[in-house]
Amino acid sequence: MGGELADARLWAGELKALHERFAHRFSRSEPRESALAYMQGLIAPLERKNGWTLAEEAGHAGPDRIHRLLNRIDWDADEVLDDVRVYVVEHLGDPEAVLIVDDTGFLKKGVRSAGVQRQYSGTAGRTENSQIGVFLAYASGRGRTLIDRRLYLPTSWTDGDGAHGPRTYDWARVEVRPWHREDRKHWVIARRSIRRPEEISYYIAYCPAETTLDDLIRVAGSRWAVEECFQSAKQECGLDDYQVRRYDGWHRHMTLAMAAHACLTVLKAREADTGKAETDPPSSYPSPSPNSDA
Repeated sequence: MGGELADARLWAGELKALHERFAHRFSRSEPRESALAYMQGLIAPLERKNGWTLAEEAGHAGPDRIHRLLNRIDWDADEVLDDVRVYVVEHLGDPEAVLIVDDTGFLKKGVRSAGVQRQYSGTAGRTENSQIGVFLAYASGRGRTLIDRRLYLPTSWTDGDGAHGPRTYDWARVEVRPWHREDRKHWVIARRSIRRPEEISYYIAYCPAETTLDDLIRVAGSRWAVEECFQSAKQECGLDDYQVRRYDGWHRHMTLAMAAHACLTVLKAREADTGKAETDPPSSYPSPSPNSDA
């Protein structure tokens, strides 16, 4: 129990510190306080996370303040996310970090939520009544988290009325056409499963001419990190637990859920650093060269 209490105090303190970075984006105290309470509720071990349960966790008499935060009060979720992105890079930044774009589905029952229609959802693995969100993940050796998002709007809304185990692959690349700059190249990369050679995936790469095949493989192989982000953000931070229909409301919920996920990711990275420091040799020992095989 003591360890759990210490952990709770740790993430509560870190979440408050992150919130202080973007608190100035709210012109009034109510949405400023509600945003922090909302993120605290998303991380809390609640069986369900909706307006009522989050309000109860925050000590509110009802869900009105939560609904106002997501749907009616004027604040810019993109500006908040800008502040979260700076926080992520400060704590997880790495010159070899990878940006990954991918989508995830949110199954819905009604027809009034922004962008909802019957469409293929990778989450369900079939066509379902759903919303599709497109996300950008930042993945480094210190952790991975989501740093941008956009709700996909099908043409029906914009036109008219509207643990996998080890995997081994063969890789190859071919330059598909000369680039108009001598210092850049345009490649097609092919990845073939050794266990299932009929399964071949392709990637398009635009990169500096000196980029090696090993570098291209490392970047292409980083895609799994965004799937891990989706899974942990949904399980730990309520990414898919929302009751908003409006376009702005969707982005506001996602922004605060992503901020909560970034906070947890930074805490995990910090904990890993602490553990590494406790097991590292004394500083008087020579450090291996960054290019060493040691």
